[in-house]
Amino acid sequence: MRIEIQRRFSDLDPLGHVNNVAYHDYLQEARMGLISDLEAVVNDDYAMVVVSQEIRHVKPLGYSRKPVVIEARVTDMARTSYSIVYRILDEDGETAAEATTRLAVVDAETGRPTRMSEALRERLSAAS
Repeated sequence: MRIEIQRRFSDLDPLGHVNNVAYHDYLQEARMGLISDLEAVVNDDYAMVVVSQEIRHVKPLGYSRKPVVIEARVTDMARTSYSIVYRILDEDGETAAEATTRLAVVDAETGRPTRMSEALRERLSAAS
């Protein structure tokens, strides 16, 4: 999946680079776009929570009127969790950062990890 995100002037730090905190917002937008399209965000039975997130910055992003492009896909599915890997591309299509988010599937009432249903696993597999 590819999603375009417009940089905001408020994303910039004093050096004119996109601040590292803004990358987390960009990843959240991409993640929600990906799992929303799969109708896999939350329902009466389960919810998804972020367990960890790691970003490796390759080169700085400056301000541009052209959007940042984020490529995202599901990987590493286990019984109760999975990962999403991302590439953040600048306006020239060059990699600015790579990231991984680990998500756990939890019971919507108790918040405890729960095994993924086969239907959810199939929807997530479609995004790998």
